[in-house]
Amino acid sequence: MKIRRYTEMTKEEIHELLSRHPKNLDEIKDSVAKIIKRVSEEGDRALFELERELDHCELTTLRVEEREFEEAEKAVEPELKRSIELAIENVKNYQKRLLPPPIWLESFANGIIAGEKVSAIQSVGLYVPRGKGSFPSVMIMLGVPARVAGVKRIVVATPPERSGKVDEKVLFVCNALGIKEVYKMGGAQAIAALALGTQSIKKVSKILGPGSAYVNVAKQLLAGRVDIGLIAGPSESVVVADETQNPLNVALDLLQEAEHGPDSTSLLLTTSQTLVEEVRKEVEQILSQLDEPRKGFVETVLKERGGAIVFETMEEIVNFVNEFAPEHLVLDVKDAFSLLQKIENAGEILIGPNTPISAGNYIAGPNAVLPTGGFAKSMSPLSVRDFLKTTSILSLSSDALLFYKEYIERLAKSEGFPLHALSAVRRVPVYEDSKGEFRVLSASERSISVVRESRESKVSLTIYAGERDLNLKANISTPLEFLNHMIETIAWRSGFNIRVSVNLEGYKLMHVVAEDTGITMGYAFYQLVQRGFSKGIEGCGSSIAVIDEARASVSLSFEGRSLYVSNLKTSFERVEDMLSADLHNFLSGFAQGGRCTLHVVVESGSDPHHVWEAVFRAFGEALRECFKQNSFRRGTTPGVKGV
Repeated sequence: MKIRRYTEMTKEEIHELLSRHPKNLDEIKDSVAKIIKRVSEEGDRALFELERELDHCELTTLRVEEREFEEAEKAVEPELKRSIELAIENVKNYQKRLLPPPIWLESFANGIIAGEKVSAIQSVGLYVPRGKGSFPSVMIMLGVPARVAGVKRIVVATPPERSGKVDEKVLFVCNALGIKEVYKMGGAQAIAALALGTQSIKKVSKILGPGSAYVNVAKQLLAGRVDIGLIAGPSESVVVADETQNPLNVALDLLQEAEHGPDSTSLLLTTSQTLVEEVRKEVEQILSQLDEPRKGFVETVLKERGGAIVFETMEEIVNFVNEFAPEHLVLDVKDAFSLLQKIENAGEILIGPNTPISAGNYIAGPNAVLPTGGFAKSMSPLSVRDFLKTTSILSLSSDALLFYKEYIERLAKSEGFPLHALSAVRRVPVYEDSKGEFRVLSASERSISVVRESRESKVSLTIYAGERDLNLKANISTPLEFLNHMIETIAWRSGFNIRVSVNLEGYKLMHVVAEDTGITMGYAFYQLVQRGFSKGIEGCGSSIAVIDEARASVSLSFEGRSLYVSNLKTSFERVEDMLSADLHNFLSGFAQGGRCTLHVVVESGSDPHHVWEAVFRAFGEALRECFKQNSFRRGTTPGVKGV
């Protein structure tokens, strides 16, 4: 194992290390370009010929047949199946947390409504390598996010064995994910087929997955024809360790990525010469028990592309890490979470002695397809976001058009675009009939975006069901902090994500904020309930909630009757930055906008904060009950008058 002191390394040595001993890819570009040309011109025939020439495989079909999935299902051991299924579940749960809201819209100054709509990419190609081993884990890391994102057409390309079979473990994962369009092809020819299409393979919109230099060069050459996403190169890891760590654990972390192949990089960075010597002994012991070819891979890496570097200070190590931007960064140090704050560039960061890189590779949930070659400075781990795209949304009111058209004209003329200017200046405004009405910008059974504008306020609100938005709290923006807290409580308890912003037009009053927000939210939930009745939902619900000494019950029924009843007397008692009266205004407004009957009963409580917290907890839970499935009520309201 090569051991160096950072202070004794030359600038050239440091530069070479940071640049990962880059291969000269120019020498294979011509070969790859010829492969792409053959696939482009000859299609399927070229694929059969190239598989015979390059993978030494005589194929009769390109697409994996159903019987091959069945054979793979039988061939995989039950214990391995359970491990794969657990990995799929963990990765799925993690990726669901990363899903953005399907749509968001907010009202900005002077009548501008803007936002984004999120959609799944319609078709993606996933490349699963085979050259240096079997990689069902790669299939999991690629396939699960694609499924979570909702991609309609998922295509897999993976090199066949000489027998013509595809790795049975990869096929098992494909089958478990419901992915049936799998092709026996590898290398540059696979990327060309996915990007350009052939007689039997429809082209895709995006290609993702790690591969050889030939695969990566093919992606680069086809970048103008297809989205190539993240390019993952040879594996690399950096282990930062101090003298408090167990040398065996550090050695295991150092060695793991080195076994991928001789082009991997694996570095130990420390300020302790003693630790380096102890780790070296552990490395020698482990290697003495390792079989080829992995042993040879590791020895080459530790001599040429890795080993240990001893620094003077931890600050120097942090600076080196941020410049290196490793794929995997292991923090084997005493105060790892403190050091974490200083790390800016890494594909993933693994913290503590109980977190091997392999946990992230296989089972924990975060994705193992990571940026390499220093691209962690600007790129992120593969995730569900790589399978999504966003569309900007913009709507101007007549007032906004009149206000902004002169600015549009000025900018357009400065760039020499007269028609751009005319499109704003000569446009005939369509004036809104009246203010105070609701504008539904988008709606489905599970989501709605609505704007309500009055002389006093403009409220923009989006509600959608699904995994909790990690930005939930930040997306709730009214001028009243306690109201924001209560709306967040509604979201947590109802299971609906809520985005809301309130702009006051002239009357900067607490009761205006509370009442108008309540009216708008009530209307939005009313619209969702009406759509839910077509499928069959309860439409009504009750709940009891407690917090310390406070206990409250809420009953709610969306039956077209606006009524708010509470045994809690209206008062001007302060609750944080609000009055109790204004919280009543919110609930009364909700009943008005939601055309619903809302009963609130406070059974006990002395602290106003606790009392209202209990009320809003119960309110959110009652809302959740309203949306429970009940096919018996399909097409009806819960009222006594039926349909």
